[in-house]
Amino acid sequence: MISCTPKSLFSGNFVASGLASGSATVEFDWLTEQGRIGGAFSGYEIRKHGAFSGRWTLERAGAVVAEAHKGSAMFRNFVVTGEDVEFTLRPESAFTRAFQIIVDRQVRGCIRPAHAFTRRASIECSARIPEPIQLFAFWLVALTWRRGARNNAAGAS
Repeated sequence: MISCTPKSLFSGNFVASGLASGSATVEFDWLTEQGRIGGAFSGYEIRKHGAFSGRWTLERAGAVVAEAHKGSAMFRNFVVTGEDVEFTLRPESAFTRAFQIIVDRQVRGCIRPAHAFTRRASIECSARIPEPIQLFAFWLVALTWRRGARNNAAGAS
């Protein structure tokens, strides 16, 4: 199991521990929906392809390692492909922040917050999915959490 903990109380970035190769960081750029994975997996960049695009890539040294597609702005599902693996990342239900990792129509992992009022989270996933791609999936889930928090804050003002 990989544990993801916010770097600080007000940070949107995370430290991931429990990885086979040591700790890693999962980071977001401040003004864009892009970021990086550092630490144990230093050198991975996450890029969004167009302001209104539903496509992100995980890149290392300019080469695409994995890519994610969000089919519809109305749903929180992603299809992730890379390194001989393809899976769907989808919410467990409409009312939860937990996501399932679906491979061949079977649940092969999950990303879930520690409880309802925290940003701490865990990743439990099949070893068949490489750790950098698991962290990419977590980055996508955390992105949906950030979007939800922004929408809630905008609605409250």
